[in-house]
Amino acid sequence: MSKLTSIINKIRIKKQDYAVKYYSGLTYLFAKIYGIELGKNALFFRFSTFFMHEKSRIVIGDNCQFRSGATSNLIGINHRCILSTHRAGAVLKIGNGSGLSGTTIGCATSIELGEQVMVGANSVITDFDWHSLDPYHRNDGEILSRPIYIGDRVWIGANCIVLKGVTIGENTIVGAGSVVSSSLPANMICAGNPCKPIKPLKQPNVP
Repeated sequence: MSKLTSIINKIRIKKQDYAVKYYSGLTYLFAKIYGIELGKNALFFRFSTFFMHEKSRIVIGDNCQFRSGATSNLIGINHRCILSTHRAGAVLKIGNGSGLSGTTIGCATSIELGEQVMVGANSVITDFDWHSLDPYHRNDGEILSRPIYIGDRVWIGANCIVLKGVTIGENTIVGAGSVVSSSLPANMICAGNPCKPIKPLKQPNVP
């Protein structure tokens, strides 16, 4: 039975490798036509969705991964990665070696992910409110926006929401299901709604 399991797994991996090459190649072509600044060796597990305001930028570093297939991350992905900019001057940057799984990022001002950031399945990062707070002008009133910065090697767990004006310090871990509405320090384990520091990380082994 274990031999058959091994054969099935090898077939699955081979099939996924071919699919990743196909989706990555088409995404590079789309990025070139659409104006997305896409670094080297990015891998796309199924198609991601991109929407870019014509006077904004989406900048993606080298060696990033975008997992959009339902089982491309076995924790389970309920929708593809969606990256969007919504205003003139908006800049969305993703650093080298970062990975997103079924992640939605909506940018109206500035969102920057550092290097080797991991964003867990079905999480949302948005630097604006999407609708006005004015109950009589939800769709045509002022919509607030403040920049987001996520430091190097931050790990955001599955099903998290990161809201406008937040900075997350380097190496920090955000527990699954958290709502991050205020800034978090570096080198901490944080969780909750609202998300708060729980305890410091052990001293990391610097390579």
